[in-house]
Amino acid sequence: MTSHWFGPKGKSSKGKGHPIMYSFKEAEMFDDFPEGGGYPKRFLKLAFETLGVKDPEKVLHLCSGSLKSGITIDIRSEKYPKIVADCRKVPLRNESVAWIMADPPYHESYANNLYGTGSHYPKPGEILKEASKLLIVGGRVGILHFIVPLTRKPLKMIGVWGITTGAGYAIRAWSVFEKLGNRG
Repeated sequence: MTSHWFGPKGKSSKGKGHPIMYSFKEAEMFDDFPEGGGYPKRFLKLAFETLGVKDPEKVLHLCSGSLKSGITIDIRSEKYPKIVADCRKVPLRNESVAWIMADPPYHESYANNLYGTGSHYPKPGEILKEASKLLIVGGRVGILHFIVPLTRKPLKMIGVWGITTGAGYAIRAWSVFEKLGNRG
């Protein structure tokens, strides 16, 4: 197992996720993830609300990491995703899902530490391009990243929320987009 600077060896992290600083109930949809990665604790409730999720087990999770609920996709088979695949080439039928969440590596160093991919890692625009194919009309995708991604039709931005896991950590953007119909 590779040790990472953003993993559990710091004083405030015990390998069970970083706590969100304000509000939200704690999510209990994780196994431990001792090497780092995964959504911040207590984040999923907010995310599901912004996406309009009615059934968490039907959410498609791209770059799923240690998440154990929904339809998980990750390129790391050792994380036991339901589907081992690159999030830019998901082997599902077009227009087959209503909700997608993505928490990709935010930078080349994250990608290299977590996946060993170096500069070849999924950029937000690539993830949104794939999501626009997979979503049904009216479906929503949310992406957690350091940047607010640019997008094109058929996706329309619904909102952006700042997410922090505490003092000393970079704020991330939870950006939500909806797939428009032909008239959108």
